Amino acid sequence: MHTSTGLSRFLRTASGQGLVLFLVFAAGLSGAVGYGFYSSSVNSFRTQKTEEKATALRLVEAFVNDYSELRAKFGPDAPVPATFRAHSIEMFNKAAGTDGELRLQWVGRPHRSIVTAPTDAPMAATVESFVGMKSPAAKSQFLRVNGRLVFRTVYPSFAKERSCVDCHNKVQPDLHWKLGDLMGAFSIDVPAGPFLRDSALQAGGLGLALILALGAVGIVVARLHYRQISEREAAQGSLKESEERFRDFAESASDWFWEQDEHLRFTFVSSGSPDGAGGNVIGKTRAELVTVGRHLGISEDQWQAHDAAVRERRPFHGLRFQRLGADGIVHHISVSGRPIFDGDGRFRGYRGTGRDVTGEIAVELELARRVEERTAELRKAQSDLLRKERLSTLGQLTATVAHELRNPLSAIRNTVFALKETVASAGLNAERPLSRVERNIQRCDRIITDLLDFTRLRSLNRAEVEADAWLEEVLIEQRLPQNIVLRHVFGAPGHRVSLDAERMRRVVINLTENAAQAMAESATSGVASVVTVSTRTTADYYELAIEDTGPGIPDEVLAKVFEPLFSTKSFGTGLGLPTVKQIVEQHGGTVAITSVPGKGTRVVVRLPNRETEELAA
Repeated sequence: MHTSTGLSRFLRTASGQGLVLFLVFAAGLSGAVGYGFYSSSVNSFRTQKTEEKATALRLVEAFVNDYSELRAKFGPDAPVPATFRAHSIEMFNKAAGTDGELRLQWVGRPHRSIVTAPTDAPMAATVESFVGMKSPAAKSQFLRVNGRLVFRTVYPSFAKERSCVDCHNKVQPDLHWKLGDLMGAFSIDVPAGPFLRDSALQAGGLGLALILALGAVGIVVARLHYRQISEREAAQGSLKESEERFRDFAESASDWFWEQDEHLRFTFVSSGSPDGAGGNVIGKTRAELVTVGRHLGISEDQWQAHDAAVRERRPFHGLRFQRLGADGIVHHISVSGRPIFDGDGRFRGYRGTGRDVTGEIAVELELARRVEERTAELRKAQSDLLRKERLSTLGQLTATVAHELRNPLSAIRNTVFALKETVASAGLNAERPLSRVERNIQRCDRIITDLLDFTRLRSLNRAEVEADAWLEEVLIEQRLPQNIVLRHVFGAPGHRVSLDAERMRRVVINLTENAAQAMAESATSGVASVVTVSTRTTADYYELAIEDTGPGIPDEVLAKVFEPLFSTKSFGTGLGLPTVKQIVEQHGGTVAITSVPGKGTRVVVRLPNRETEELAA
């Protein structure tokens, strides 16, 4: 079953079909060769036997002619030539026997014979066919006689001698023989059956040997060819399977593949590219894509490095750019490639891969953002820690200094009080210098209080208030120099916030006093100085702005105004704005200062609304 299946499969192949055609051709060629050999043998036999028998018959005829010339010497009783010839041939045939190689006959014409008439119709027809022929030649043919296949040669005999004519006229006076008449013919039958059978066997054997030889050669060649074809088909199948596996991997991979020719024009872009199957880039170079804006975000240095690598036929890796894909989305792309050379070392192009790294870029950006946020948080934590450490150190120092200074200040205050009573009782006028001493004592006491308040964070005593109304009460109590105008612009009537009224009152007073002091130092006669306090609300904050028309703050000073103990005033402690920032941040808000030198300064305090505080909590 397996052999039959294998043979059937083989015959369906090109090798099997070729073998069948070759065997058919070999059979035809072998038959033709065998037939040619058989025909050649028969023709050779025919020619050879015909010539041999014709020569023998000529000899017989010559002998009979000689007898005719000599017959007169034998006397009138000697047999006539025809009778002599017939008896001689009869005796020859008897001597040869029935199985002899040949049978010789001399026969007369049909119905005109003297001794022997034609033995069969073919012989009679052949003899008569010589009548009227000029220079007739012997005729030979194969035919069956008494069931035997023989090769018969008939040689005509004409009357050439007068004695022969006279003899026949004497025997057959009514036929009127004359010179040149056909007297009869010699017939020789040679058995042809064994020869033809041997020739057929030899021709068949030759044809069979030839077809076997050709068939063996054809089978060997076909088998070798089938094996080569099978091996080639197996190799092609393996290659196709490998290509299909590679194609499946390539199409399922996130990367895609591309090829460029020796002119650096794209000839192939696999699926997965933002351009789809690459129809938008086929036939173009990467430089052309950069020029027309298909490749974006490549810096000049990056492109120069890539261009140098390509011109020097070097591999390149990780060329990143942005591409507007067929889907209308900007993709971040990374490509790598290697040069291709043929067997002679000639440059044939580039082949490489591309990757959509948009997700990776997003992750990198998110990571950078988080790192930046964490770095900012760490910096803030570090800053807060340093600030707390400074505040802790400052607090310890302040507590010690306050304790050490307040005792002498109390003694000085009591002494000044005693001096005032003594001077008053003595009638001396020392009120002014003593008042100056009292003011400086109060100033020193206020500095100590400011230091203690800044270094000792107190918990807030919050209460919900109507912000604009509370602010108006604080501002009414504020006493500013006469040349300073305080203007109110309230924009959040009825808006309520949660705050520590006493501490926020200190924020407002500190900011308005700073504005008034700044304008008082740079006041110009005839020019009004205005402090504007305005409010408004946003979705998240209650905003309080205090703006002056003073000289403004230089940029190098503005960057340091919230640093503790930094001050540009000769009598300041440098804790006013840091204390303001501290109190506002305790409330969960922010404070920001903007200033334009020569035009004024604007301070904005933002306090969170109740909803914002609840969400933050």
